[in-house]
Amino acid sequence: MQTQERPWQTFLGVVMILILIPLAFRMEPTRFEPFARLSTWRFLALGLLLTLEASAIAILASIPLAVFFALARHSGPLWLRYPVIAIVEGIRALPLLGLMFYLFLRLSALGRQMGIDALTQPDAAVIAALWLYTGAVNGEALRAAILSLPRGQWEAARSLGLTYGQAMRLVILPQAFRRALPPLIAQFATLVKDTSLGAIIGFIELYRRGVILFQGERNPMETLYVVSIIYFLVNYALGRLAGMLEQRLGLSRG
Repeated sequence: MQTQERPWQTFLGVVMILILIPLAFRMEPTRFEPFARLSTWRFLALGLLLTLEASAIAILASIPLAVFFALARHSGPLWLRYPVIAIVEGIRALPLLGLMFYLFLRLSALGRQMGIDALTQPDAAVIAALWLYTGAVNGEALRAAILSLPRGQWEAARSLGLTYGQAMRLVILPQAFRRALPPLIAQFATLVKDTSLGAIIGFIELYRRGVILFQGERNPMETLYVVSIIYFLVNYALGRLAGMLEQRLGLSRG
């Protein structure tokens, strides 16, 4: 009989690996000295704040977009369904970094024409790219959740005299969101890591600040090791949150 792995066992296993990494790569203890300074942690904390802020804005703004994509692809008219299919599949097939580059160039030009400085900043391109990509991914997750509902839910809603819009708003979508909630939170963890791609267009988030730090301190291995631990702690917390919601909502995987 297969025993279920407990969260603390997973966490302990990862911690043991993290402890062994400095030994395996022969990191020098003296090169960890910058992390004894409060200024270093303030510098990294600001980068972490920008990372979480961009991720939160992108995933919250992507929910209405995901609902639109899911409904348009599930039951929209043909003139809307096929363009949405092309857009969703196209966005999902594109490299996220390429999407960031394209939006950075377009938004920067638009911002200069309209005199809006915010659009010329890399933050806008990063958030916009994550918004579009997450909307496409979450739209598919939500559509799958809608399709997974028993047909009896539709029949019961229509037997009560509800229109399609009322049935979708009052019966179908609440249940679909309930089923899709853990994947939505898991996507947030993915976004936290994907923000690091924005460093290539000048978005100074956590990873980029780590690079700036080790360029000055000349300790790349040690700095990236610490930054990786920060990413791990954030994503582990988000993963645990997704697992707790999955259990609370009775959606545990068999």
